[in-house]
Amino acid sequence: MAASRASRAARGPARPVLAGALAGLLALAALGPAQPAVAAAEPTLPPAGRTFEHYPPMKDVYADHFSFGIFGAGEIEGLLYNYASYTPGNEMKPESTQRDKGVFTYDAAEAAFARYTSRNPDLDLYGHTLAWHSQTPTWMWDAPPARFDQPGTFDRTVALDNLNTHIENVLGHFGSRLVAIDVVNEAVGTADPADWRASLAKGEGWYQALGADWVELAFVKAAEVVDAHGWDVKLTYNDFGLDSPAKARVVFEMVKEINERHAGTRPGGKPLIEVIGMQGHYNLATDVAAVEQNIELFATLGNVEVHVTEMDIALPPGELTPENENNQGMKYAELFQVYRDHAAGPGNTTDNPKVVAAVKLAGVRDVRTGWKGGEFAMPYDYDGNAKLALLGILYPDEFLATHDYIDTSGGEEPAPVPGVHVFDTSAGDSWSGANIVLGDDASAWPWSTTDDGEVAFRPEPGATYRIAVNYTAKGTTAIRVRWLKDNSNGGYTTADGALVNAHPYAADQIATQLPAYFNSGMVNMGSYTLVSEITLDGSQPADGLIGNIGIRGGGGGNAFSINTITVEEVTDAGDELLVSWPQGIAEPEPEPSVPPATTLSYQGTNWVTVTLDAQVTAPATLARTEYRLDGGAWTAYDGPFRLKRADRQTLGYRSVDSTGAVEEERCVTFAPGGGRVDVVVAPDEVCGT
Repeated sequence: MAASRASRAARGPARPVLAGALAGLLALAALGPAQPAVAAAEPTLPPAGRTFEHYPPMKDVYADHFSFGIFGAGEIEGLLYNYASYTPGNEMKPESTQRDKGVFTYDAAEAAFARYTSRNPDLDLYGHTLAWHSQTPTWMWDAPPARFDQPGTFDRTVALDNLNTHIENVLGHFGSRLVAIDVVNEAVGTADPADWRASLAKGEGWYQALGADWVELAFVKAAEVVDAHGWDVKLTYNDFGLDSPAKARVVFEMVKEINERHAGTRPGGKPLIEVIGMQGHYNLATDVAAVEQNIELFATLGNVEVHVTEMDIALPPGELTPENENNQGMKYAELFQVYRDHAAGPGNTTDNPKVVAAVKLAGVRDVRTGWKGGEFAMPYDYDGNAKLALLGILYPDEFLATHDYIDTSGGEEPAPVPGVHVFDTSAGDSWSGANIVLGDDASAWPWSTTDDGEVAFRPEPGATYRIAVNYTAKGTTAIRVRWLKDNSNGGYTTADGALVNAHPYAADQIATQLPAYFNSGMVNMGSYTLVSEITLDGSQPADGLIGNIGIRGGGGGNAFSINTITVEEVTDAGDELLVSWPQGIAEPEPEPSVPPATTLSYQGTNWVTVTLDAQVTAPATLARTEYRLDGGAWTAYDGPFRLKRADRQTLGYRSVDSTGAVEEERCVTFAPGGGRVDVVVAPDEVCGT
């Protein structure tokens, strides 16, 4: 299946073979030559634009293939109608269940479960998440400063005790009700397929105290709790970006090695890690063939399920165009073909690996703010009316048979500004943001890199710089100005990762350090100029707080557009503009060239001695002075020379400077008479006698 889909993707947006027409041709072949031919009917789809009750529930359509659920909150009637399972978005995260050490609070999660199970007692429940680097109090991994009688030095013993205590309590409280739980969420930093352990290095979280062992330690504790109670709660590793072959390979190698090390240790032959959760945060640029190939890679683990979690397909923000709505339906249809054809349930009659046991969308309707706000990512619009996305989910074969991708490319690219890279989902990029490349000498500026040999500017130690970003919020109403160690989306420095949320600012404040988190004073569709002024005085940690600058949406949001970026060096003598995007910095108008000016003087009666003296305007220098007689060839002047007045000659002369500026030719005519003379011809006299 993967090869066929990859081939189709390579061919571009040509219409796929009509499923109905293909079925009709097969029927004709079965009739034989004696039977009359009957034309196959074009597949038909119900119209979009209706409310949920006009369509079959998504959970029923895929009941024989996989569990169909929701991650996070959603409009309740559409949720209960369409989804067979519920996973809370925030209520079970560590900051929600144990903000202060030893104080466990489950009210929010219990209320979230009750909101839906009170209406549907048969709703399956999933948990998210026990261990994560984000939305977790930093005291858990014993990060500085010292708190709760802990040393505050990333102490391994203290951190491991905190991890075990949290898992024991939270899983112990909810475990009897759960189908599965995300034990570890998003552990992979920069993916290195050759070294999965090094790939877990991040600038914050459990890795700092426990190293790469932390993932395994968390699953060991979770398995201990589950197995002691005899629960059948599937233990899940959940991560985003698993459509990337490199990251998928890292997760594959990690799960494979950990499971092999613990083979035979759990009852019933269960692996330690039972599920890989593939977060489906996709967009129109997502490579469906890569998604399928990575599902098939995970299937080779043999006894590990795949759950598609947090699925959405984001569109360019601002306006839901018919073209983008169509293309979103295409992408949903292609992905659900993959999920259906690799489903773990009995409805999958293909020869493909049967590994996908659950698919969970990240909402019901589109939302204007919050996660994926303004990005039209869900199957129903703001008002609860079905989009083409719903038809792509419910009827993938028929949708692909009756629709094509619509080419939305076009428009002129802005002229490139050296060292500045701006991305915008509104323009078809897969994410919104910007990279500003500071330097290309890592020995002078740690982590500074450039992949095209161009930099925005090269900073000076001790200098102060003002970075101003004007942006329009189209759903995302928070922006982070961050330190990057490379020119990618997500290659943040270690120190940035530790401090990214530590310095919040309002839109009208000037940030005095990076990273800066502008997260208040902004509204949807408003435009704002966010300003940071930083002095690179050497106080920044050596581990990366001097590097490339990244502009990123708060909370991972992509629903914004960057309008302008400027960087100025701030000095007592005045501010110097170093970077300007998109228009660039206009080249200064050259100063009007001032040609040389030559003064001629001569002395004598019948024979005269001629001297030429040229003046040039700095920074130019004199290239040459030259003369000629009666319009003849030019002769280089190298000192005073003599002429005979009786020869009745006209002397032309001029000078040329180092920029190539040429003086207008001047001239003097010599003739007999007048006695002894002592004459000076000023440069403003063109010709004279």
